[in-house]
Amino acid sequence: MNSSNKRFFTIVFIFLFTLIFYGNKSVLQEVYEIRFATIAPDGTPWSDQLKEMKKRVEKEGNGRIKFVVYTSGQLGGEIETLRSLQRGRIQAWGGSVGAVTAIVPELQLLELPYLFLNEKETDYILDNVVFKPYSDILAMKGFILHSWNENGWRHFATKKKPIFNPSDLKGLKIRSQESQIHIEMWKAFGALPVPISIPEVMSALQTGLVDGFDNSTLFTSATGWYQSVDHFVLSAHMYQPGLIIYNKKFLDSLPQDIQKILLGDHKFEAELGRKGVREIEPEIIKILEKDGVKVHKMSAAQREEFAKLARTIHPKFRNIVGAELFDKVQNALRDFRNKSGNK
Repeated sequence: MNSSNKRFFTIVFIFLFTLIFYGNKSVLQEVYEIRFATIAPDGTPWSDQLKEMKKRVEKEGNGRIKFVVYTSGQLGGEIETLRSLQRGRIQAWGGSVGAVTAIVPELQLLELPYLFLNEKETDYILDNVVFKPYSDILAMKGFILHSWNENGWRHFATKKKPIFNPSDLKGLKIRSQESQIHIEMWKAFGALPVPISIPEVMSALQTGLVDGFDNSTLFTSATGWYQSVDHFVLSAHMYQPGLIIYNKKFLDSLPQDIQKILLGDHKFEAELGRKGVREIEPEIIKILEKDGVKVHKMSAAQREEFAKLARTIHPKFRNIVGAELFDKVQNALRDFRNKSGNK
């Protein structure tokens, strides 16, 4: 083979090498694995949304993203997995705002009992008033806010007797979420709060360690907790947002295009999560009733009794969550109600 032929084959080889190894991204591309933890059970709107999120992210990632979702508390309870997220052992997390308040106490503002009157108010505040402030606060704690989600309105669930008035709670041991604002709320209502993590609640109900709990209809049904109570009162005493967050250090280390895919459209994700939870609620109430739980509706006058007690703890949290943010939300709610005529 003469020198000109050798030169030709060398050029062809280099060309083919470049084409295969640099032109074909699927060969050299790095795959980024995201381990996502949630205590949300399978078969719920939360898990359905995460399946869609996984599908979208992996499709848009074109083989560069592996999105693994661990539902039903497979990796532990909310606080436990949140700590894992903070340490970088997992990369993404979805759960209640109440759990995150253990690390980001400013979020307790959103769970002030009887802060919101209806879902129009919650959606307005979350989407238009506090998304940016809380994104900044979470970033300082090592998290990136992906989107709000929804746990929904929390209601009273008890054994033996329903809860219609604060006096009905006197002396009762009630499971409380492991959050200061939940504990203070139960004390204000006259109950004895017992902070218990989610995986331990069922046994606490069955053994009599607690006489009841509060949670959304969806979560009450999905966990099977309703099987250990007799009454479920639609008190709507607290609206509890959910949220999806990433480990900031991990997300910041990724290429910009991968970050963009993972973050997606936060308003679209929020609307999707809310829609799923809200649409299923009437069916869940039917399931509770069918299985022998007596579902009661609390009157406006009864709710106001609890609201008066709840408002006594609001000022206590003004300094905890930050006076500026607290006042911002209160003023926004006042203006929103004036415009909508709902005062």
